[in-house]
Amino acid sequence: MYLPQEWKLGPFRVDRAGMLSPASPEHFPVFGVRWRERRVAVRMQRGKGASVEPGTLLVQVRLGRVPSSAGRDVSLRQAALAAVASLPRHGPQSWQWRLLPDHAVMLEAHLQISLPVGVVDLVSEITQFLLALDPYLDALDAVGMAPSPTIH
Repeated sequence: MYLPQEWKLGPFRVDRAGMLSPASPEHFPVFGVRWRERRVAVRMQRGKGASVEPGTLLVQVRLGRVPSSAGRDVSLRQAALAAVASLPRHGPQSWQWRLLPDHAVMLEAHLQISLPVGVVDLVSEITQFLLALDPYLDALDAVGMAPSPTIH
């Protein structure tokens, strides 16, 4: 059976060995998964280098929203704000936490990969990130921060 040197599969270029890389330098693949009722957006980004080049996966997760104090116990809001304030001290350095104007909490992480990347390595990297994220989601869920399913 003849296999071309490489072919296009959606936003990916696939080589003969089944390794993935962005289909074009101008368009980096973006894909998403759902984890614990949260949408996780992943963007593949190319680094600079030779045939095997460094790359990153930019992962964005809208973790939830700080509860409103309107008609609620103010202590719940204070507990949520305290939990959000403690996040940067406990997470990996490559994770960036932001409190957005709508009081949603956004996490951005940069995961290192090599390009081209195998599907198993790609899925493994994302899975390891999600498993590392779980304790933070537990902490936020415990203080009433409901998932916010949309991402901007």
